[in-house]
Amino acid sequence: MIRIDRKTAEDSVRGRLRSERLARFAVLDIAYMRALESGEDATGIAAEKQALRDVTDKDFSSLSLGELAGLTLAVALEF
Repeated sequence: MIRIDRKTAEDSVRGRLRSERLARFAVLDIAYMRALESGEDATGIAAEKQALRDVTDKDFSSLSLGELAGLTLAVALEF
C-alpha cells in the first residue's frame, strides 16, 4: 500500500507555486520600476507582488490530495 505524507505533498506544491510565480515577479518588477520612473502610482503592483509572496503561506489543509496536486498559482491566489 502506498502512503502519501500530507506535509511532504503540501511542501512539494508550495515549491511548485514558488517556481510558477517567478515569471510573474519578473513582469511585475518591470512594471513597478516603470511606474516609479514615470511618477505613476505603483500601489496596485506592490499589492499584487505581496499576494504572490503570501500565496505559499496559505493553509491548504482543506484540499484533498487530488485538489492539492492540481492546484495552480491562479487558483491558489484566489484561495
